[in-house]
Amino acid sequence: MSSSVVVASATADDSWRGVDVGSPPPYSVQDQIWDTAKQSLPSVPPEKPLVIAVMGPTGTGKSTLISKLAGREMNIGHNLSSCTQECEEVPCKVGDKYVILVDTPGFNDTERSDTEILYSLAEWMKDSYDDDILLSGIIYLHSISDARMTNSSLQNLRMFRKLCGDDNLKNVILVTTKWGITPEEDAHRRERDLTSENGFWGTMIAAGSSVRRFENSNASAKSLVEDILYGGQRFMPKIQEEVVQGKKLADTEAGAFINDALNNLQEKYQEEKEALTEEVKLAERSRKCQLFPGNTIMTSRCLENQRMQEALKRECRRLERQVAEKEEEQRILHMDYVEALQNRIQMYAEKEVEQREQHTNNVEALQNRIKRLEESKKKMPRVKLGFWHLNWKCLVCKRKHPNEGCWTCPNCGFVQENVY
Repeated sequence: MSSSVVVASATADDSWRGVDVGSPPPYSVQDQIWDTAKQSLPSVPPEKPLVIAVMGPTGTGKSTLISKLAGREMNIGHNLSSCTQECEEVPCKVGDKYVILVDTPGFNDTERSDTEILYSLAEWMKDSYDDDILLSGIIYLHSISDARMTNSSLQNLRMFRKLCGDDNLKNVILVTTKWGITPEEDAHRRERDLTSENGFWGTMIAAGSSVRRFENSNASAKSLVEDILYGGQRFMPKIQEEVVQGKKLADTEAGAFINDALNNLQEKYQEEKEALTEEVKLAERSRKCQLFPGNTIMTSRCLENQRMQEALKRECRRLERQVAEKEEEQRILHMDYVEALQNRIQMYAEKEVEQREQHTNNVEALQNRIKRLEESKKKMPRVKLGFWHLNWKCLVCKRKHPNEGCWTCPNCGFVQENVY
C-alpha cells in the first residue's frame, strides 16, 4: 500500500481532494469483523457427537478419566463420599471426533439410595432417547487396588449387567484403574482373577466385552475410546428400552434386582429387630432382679445393665428407621414416571428444609453451650496462687496442680479455676 501524502489546496471545500488514501483494502471491515468472530466462536461439529457413558462403583476414577479425556478438571473426590450425584454430560473433542462423556453416579452411594440412583439413570436414558441421543459405548471402571471383589463392587457389577443387558456387552469396555498405586505383582494377579474364564468378568468377555487399563494419563484415556470412536455403533441399553416402552421401574430388570435386595434387607432388619426386642425384655427382667440397695457391686451391675438396655433400644429404633426407609424405596419403585419425578421434587424440598433446620439447631446448641460455659465459669470456685507457693492446691483435697485455668481434680473430681 502506497503512503498517503496530503497536498495543499486553494479552497477549504476542496481540501479533501488532495488526500491520497492509497489502494483499497483486500476485503471490507465487515469481513474482518466476521473472520475475528468466527475464530472466537467454538467450532460446530459436522455430525452428531458420539455419546459414551462412564460407569462403575464410587471411587474407581470415573471423574478422573473424564478429566483426562476432556482436558479440564472435573469434581474429583478424594474421600469415601461420592462427588457425582447426577448424570453429568461433558462435551469434548477426542482426535477428530466430537464426543459427549456421561459421568454417572455409582450404586451403594454414601448419600443416596440405589433407588434414587436408578431413577436418575432411567430419567437420563428417557430424556436422551426423546432427544434422539443413543449411546455409542460404555466404559465400566474397576479399581485394581482393591485386594478383593467387595460386596459393594459385586453389587455394582450385577446392577451394571441388568442396566446394560447381555446383548449389549459387546459395546462395553472393562477398564481397570489405579495401576500406579498398586504393586505390580498384585495388580497382574488381580487382573487375571477378573478376566479368567471363571472370573467376575469371564462371561462378559465371552459375550464380546474388551478389557483395557487406564494408567492415569491423557494418552491412556484416549486409547481407551479409540474402538468406540472409530468402530462403535449406536445402541439402546436394556434399561433405556424398558423405560421407553413405558415400564415402571419395578418392572425393569434393574428395578426387580433392587426390589429383591430391598426384600432381603427388610427380612434381615426385621429378624435383627425381633432378636434385639427379646434382649431388651431380658435386660428389663434382669434389672428388676438386681436392685439391691446398699450393695455397691449389685448396684453397679444394675446400672451397667440399664445402659445396655438403653443401647439396645437405640439399636431397635435405628432398625425401625431402616425398615421404613426400605419400604419407602419399594413404594417409589412402583410409581410411574411422572409420579416418581414429583416425588423426587418433594423429597429434595424436604431435605433442604431438614438441612436448614439442622443448621439452625446446631447454631443454637453452640450458642447455648457458650452461654453455659460462661455461666459456669462465673460460678466456679477460684484458687489464688500464694506468694510463697509454687503450685495451686485443690480447695477440697489440697492436691497440687501447676497450671493456670479451669481444671478437674483427678483425686476428688472437684472442678475449679486457678488464677493469680
